[in-house]
Amino acid sequence: MVGCSSDNQSSSITESEKSTDSNPQALYAIHCDACHGEDGKKGVSGAADLSISKLSDKEIENTILNGNEKGMMPFKDMITNPKDIKSLVEYVKTLRK
Repeated sequence: MVGCSSDNQSSSITESEKSTDSNPQALYAIHCDACHGEDGKKGVSGAADLSISKLSDKEIENTILNGNEKGMMPFKDMITNPKDIKSLVEYVKTLRK
């Protein structure tokens, strides 16, 4: 979020630095819910059951950005803000039992 400022600093922020959606639950609903489901267990098209995932933060991030071995889920062109990526990784981990 860019705040008001008298010295036009907002013009130096690139598009990739702007958060497109700071709500990780909303990001999940937009990008993940259709295949993984609200609780992470849906499994459409062979989607992993996120409730039993043991992936590290880095592995989750890599999968979100670059996809999996099946060629599914490369979102690096859709989720470009590092804060959004981190918050989505944290949200995915909340689905674990």
